[in-house]
Amino acid sequence: MKTKLQLFIAFILLCTVFNGYSQIDSTLAPFLHGVASGDPTDNGVILWTRVTPSSSSTSPIQVSWRISTDTTFLNVVQSGTATAQSTNDYSVNVIATGLTANKWYYYQFFALNKYSLTGRTRTLPTGNIDSIRFAIVSCSNYQAGFYNVYKSIADRNDVDAVLHLGDYQYEYAVGGFGYDASLNRAHDPSTEAITLTDYRKRHAQSKSDADSRRMLQQYPLIAIWDDHEVANDAYKDGAENHNPLTEGSWAVRLAAAKQAYFEWMPVRKPDPINDPGRLYRNFNFGNLIELNMIDTRLQGRTQQIATSSPQFNDTSRTIMGIPQRNWLFNEIATSTAKWNILGQQVMLTPLLAFGAVVNIDQWDGYPAERTRLYNTIKQYSNKNLIVLTGDIHSAWGNDLPQSGYSFFNRSASAGVQFVCPSVTSPNPLSGLSSALIKLFNSNVRYADLSYYGYTILDVNKLRAQGDWYSVNTVKSKTFTTSYKQSWFVRSGEKFLRQASSAASRPVAKQPIPAPRNPMIFTPRIGSEFESNLFTIYPNPTNDILIINIETSEESNTQIAVYDITGKVIQIENINLINNGFTNYPLNVSEYNAGTYFINVSSKFGNQSKVFIKL
Repeated sequence: MKTKLQLFIAFILLCTVFNGYSQIDSTLAPFLHGVASGDPTDNGVILWTRVTPSSSSTSPIQVSWRISTDTTFLNVVQSGTATAQSTNDYSVNVIATGLTANKWYYYQFFALNKYSLTGRTRTLPTGNIDSIRFAIVSCSNYQAGFYNVYKSIADRNDVDAVLHLGDYQYEYAVGGFGYDASLNRAHDPSTEAITLTDYRKRHAQSKSDADSRRMLQQYPLIAIWDDHEVANDAYKDGAENHNPLTEGSWAVRLAAAKQAYFEWMPVRKPDPINDPGRLYRNFNFGNLIELNMIDTRLQGRTQQIATSSPQFNDTSRTIMGIPQRNWLFNEIATSTAKWNILGQQVMLTPLLAFGAVVNIDQWDGYPAERTRLYNTIKQYSNKNLIVLTGDIHSAWGNDLPQSGYSFFNRSASAGVQFVCPSVTSPNPLSGLSSALIKLFNSNVRYADLSYYGYTILDVNKLRAQGDWYSVNTVKSKTFTTSYKQSWFVRSGEKFLRQASSAASRPVAKQPIPAPRNPMIFTPRIGSEFESNLFTIYPNPTNDILIINIETSEESNTQIAVYDITGKVIQIENINLINNGFTNYPLNVSEYNAGTYFINVSSKFGNQSKVFIKL
């Protein structure tokens, strides 16, 4: 029996290994940061986790993964292995392909004789699509408050994906912007994030949060970065919150922040040679939506300058960079979707006071670039444009005014903009009057600077509606969620109308949420039978049958195939050496079409299944 001193020492060691994270759940070890999925396509999705090694280990860790149509993993459809190692901070990003379009799946990882949490994800739809729902969030400052917004979204179970529009984490030191000492959520490390180790710790801290884990566990994530993933008011060559004399090279800092982001987020990796650091990309939801996630922050933005500068209106100044701009304009020109949606960081619509630009960090600071975008939209006037935005820590619904736009002529709008409030970051503008803002800016239809929350975007063939929700506090884990307002745009109109009824309603609730706790791994002994000893896919098949076998230790295994009469067709003897899930490809291309039995026998058990050869 351990003494009190031994238990105390173990507790101190545990705290040291976990870097003082306040929400680490040791029962999830070694998958302490949960699971996530993201960047879905119509036949695949990225699956993410992170394996926490023991404090003394630097050895690579073999990780198995599998994806199924059910929470018990009796119908596994894809599986594979990956390696978690120190060079990628023991993170795992795998691409599961060969999936069915517009379908929900469940996935999990296995390493060091433990299962991860089970995640739930879905693929993109194809063809004729009636409706899609997104939850939209931004600005999640860990040390400013609890992630009650994430919990509220996780509990809804009525959206198809979560869009995170940037500021997934903040670079500030303890005591910096938003810090609230009473919450016990001080940033780790306590100093400003500058190095690769610093940024990795910030990502780890964010994903140690239970509500963050739960939301990422339930929905695929489509994310884009803003400035605080690196430093405040960043541009391609520097940032307001970066001093080269004391903080070193901007290029080195930027590369470190991007590396940590690509390690810790379920996003497509850029081409390291031809397009390093690229995050802009698109997603097609059948014929209903083309979603372009663009980078107005790090890819090509030139430095912010005062409106009084002679170069302010220079056409060479850009917020996107020329390659990205050309890519986006081509996507707009060639899109055949009913709705073209831009997910991006900063306010696109003008925001003025007495006719003067309020914030040069927004598109107002890059007037030539905005004119180019508006002209492109005007050229293809049949496009329905929706711009999604975060960054400003408040809720807005805006028209995008072109020449001739006024309170009495709203049809001269390029499209509409929905701005989501922050998850936790405080709003310095909260003391301002929204009525005064709308007085100076007739393009602003809705503005509320006072709450934390999120936006639901519900899109169908006739209209796209934004529903704003608030949480009453981020300073306590006890909170309530309230509906605020709804504004919508009709297809072809390009300006906002206030919804006279309540919030949009989902067509249907989503499938069973992913379980809250991981599966318990029990090593098999002797001939003990387990219902999931192995799975097979695809079934039916016309060439290769993948046999997904679960093992807890080395074992000689026999695979036997029988036809419908009981005649032995094929026998394979293999030696399984890895714990986890082993894929064995069985070539059945020479079999006659029909029904067959496959039997897997090892010291773990003996089990048969039926498959069909097409």
